[in-house]
Amino acid sequence: MSASRRTGNVPAFVPAFVPACVLALFVLTALTAQWIAPFDPAVSGDLVADRLLAPSTTHWFGTDASARDVFSRMLFGTQVSLGIAALSVAVVLLVGVTWGVIAGLAPAWLDGWMMRFVDALMATPRLLVVLACVAFTGRLSATSLALLLGLTAWPAMSRIVRARVRELDATDYVAAARALGAPRMGIAVRHILPGVLPAAMVTAILTVASVIPLEAGLSYFGAGIAPPTASWGVLLQDASARPLDAWWLLLFPSAAIAATVMSVNLLGERLRGRDRSLLAP
Repeated sequence: MSASRRTGNVPAFVPAFVPACVLALFVLTALTAQWIAPFDPAVSGDLVADRLLAPSTTHWFGTDASARDVFSRMLFGTQVSLGIAALSVAVVLLVGVTWGVIAGLAPAWLDGWMMRFVDALMATPRLLVVLACVAFTGRLSATSLALLLGLTAWPAMSRIVRARVRELDATDYVAAARALGAPRMGIAVRHILPGVLPAAMVTAILTVASVIPLEAGLSYFGAGIAPPTASWGVLLQDASARPLDAWWLLLFPSAAIAATVMSVNLLGERLRGRDRSLLAP
C-alpha cells in the first residue's frame, strides 16, 4: 500500500511546515510567558469592576470569575501543559526505547516474558490507572502528573521499537558486524539504535496528541493539577460553571488544545509518510 494511501486521512494540501509553525508558536509562547504576560496570572483584580469582563483591548481574552486576566493565564497554562507533555514524552522515550531494544535483542524466552508484560499494561485502561493513582495520592503537582502520564504511555513505544529492532537485527550489515566479532552492545548502539530513532521520534510526537487532552480532561474533572496553577485543563474547569454567559473562558483553552493536537497529528503523519519503514502500525 502506498504512503499516500496509508496517510490519506491527512489533507494533502497541508505541508509539514504549517503544523510545525503552529507548534513552534506554542513552544515560543511557553518559553516567554513570564516576559510577555501583561498581568500576574494568580493575582485577582477588582472583584466588582473586573470580574467576568469580555475580551477587550485591556484584557485580550477577558477575565474570569476571580477577576484574573485570562490571556495571562493562557500564556502560563501553555507553559504548564506543554511542559507536562514534554516531560511525559521524555519518560516514554527513555523507558519505551530501552525496553524495546532489550526485548528485540533478547533471547526468545526473555523477549516473550517482556512483551507479555507490555501486553498486560496495554490491556489495562490507562485512564483507570491514572485515576487510581490520583485517588491514592491526591491531587498531583505538574511534575508528578507528567511522570505518571509518561509511565502509563511507554508500552506502545516499546512495541514499535521492538518490532523495528527485529527488522534491523535481520539485516545483512548487522549480520556482518556480528560475524566480525562486534560485541552485542556495540551492534545495538552503532547499528540498531540509529535505525530505531526515526520511528521512536515519530511515535513520541504522536504521543503528545494523547497526553495533552488527557491532562486537560483530568484537570477539568478535578483529578489533575490543583488550582490556582494554570493549565489548559484548569482553565476549562474554570469555564465549566459559566459555559454560555462567559463564552471566552471556554473558547480560548479549547482552541489551544484543538490546535495543538491537530498540529501534532498532522506533523506526525507527515513525518511518518515520508519514511515507508514507519508506515506499519
